[in-house]
Amino acid sequence: MKKILLLTGSLALLLMSCGEKETENTKVNMHMWGGSQEINKFMDEIIAPELKKQNNIDLNRIPVTDIKDTVNKLIVEKKAGKKNGTADILWVNGENFKQLKEAQVLSENITENLSNIGMVNKSTLVKDFGEPINGMEVPWGEAQFNFIYNTKNGEIPFDDYQSLFIYIKNNPEKFTYPAVTNFTGSAFVRNIAVDIIGSENIENMTNHQLKDELKIVWSYLNEIEPFLWRKGETYPESEGKLDTLYSNGEIDVTMGYTINKVTSKIEAGQYPSTSKSFLLKNGTLFNNHYLAIPNNSQNKTKALEVINYLISPEAQLAKQEPKNWGDLTILDIDKLSFEMQQKFRTLVESDKIPTMVELKESRVRELSPDKLTIINEGWIENVGKK
Repeated sequence: MKKILLLTGSLALLLMSCGEKETENTKVNMHMWGGSQEINKFMDEIIAPELKKQNNIDLNRIPVTDIKDTVNKLIVEKKAGKKNGTADILWVNGENFKQLKEAQVLSENITENLSNIGMVNKSTLVKDFGEPINGMEVPWGEAQFNFIYNTKNGEIPFDDYQSLFIYIKNNPEKFTYPAVTNFTGSAFVRNIAVDIIGSENIENMTNHQLKDELKIVWSYLNEIEPFLWRKGETYPESEGKLDTLYSNGEIDVTMGYTINKVTSKIEAGQYPSTSKSFLLKNGTLFNNHYLAIPNNSQNKTKALEVINYLISPEAQLAKQEPKNWGDLTILDIDKLSFEMQQKFRTLVESDKIPTMVELKESRVRELSPDKLTIINEGWIENVGKK
């Protein structure tokens, strides 16, 4: 009788084990900006299949127009006491991270559970747009604002706000930038503000002082407005629209945060082969973008596995491939094998982009979320509404 009971108990345990496997949650909902066909394709056709193969994870990419919508939704869910949220991973940085952090809706100390975190550049784990990270985010990529032009039209068209002013007036309707409601447009306006006023000067100002000092920036942008594409009566709604205008030859210059973007677009046949990336002589904005896990994620365990894979050398290398995304890695290259180091370095050896030395020498620290908000709101009030 004891043997039968023992067998029955073992069978029960076996059945329980099988049941657990059958009900295991393999889906991870990743909320991320969906405005790039290249990035979407990379996630769906390269990352997702590998996660399924290696970790039995079904990555569900949820495209959003503005991550702020997800941020607001998480805050509402917390207030409502919703335990099973709709997001497992968020692609965020800067002002959105600060808002999430202040609302206390993010999981803490997630870096402690990632085996690949030791290969990540330590400087990326400290602050995001000046905001202390405190283990609530994991860096995913490195970005630096850059401009792209067609070398068939001659030399670099401008290298600071003064030469840009001259270029725009001498080439009416051949330059424009997105409105600040788009992150690329916001970055352009911030970079112009930094070029005119100075990054350290801005950060050392009180909010009141900054609002007053920005008057010279609004004056500058209003003065060039009549010479912009469509005489400045409208601004492109996105970086994608700006790229299309450039590809069609309607404007001479486009822009963005991805350094290898120019190579990627050329390979995809979307840019003229004579396109090239360039920086401003006083530098361009540099930042990292991050991944976070909401407190009410339904699948934190698998979400951590996804993030751990996304910061692995293999995934980071694939991400830096221009044909996939072209985003620079957040890994400390010196901590990788010699073979892997060579592969990463080969990807940034191109006459289409600035050298790594030039990029590092031209890095301008991102402004704090508070200062960013002041600049965005100031543009809308003083430039956009006009």
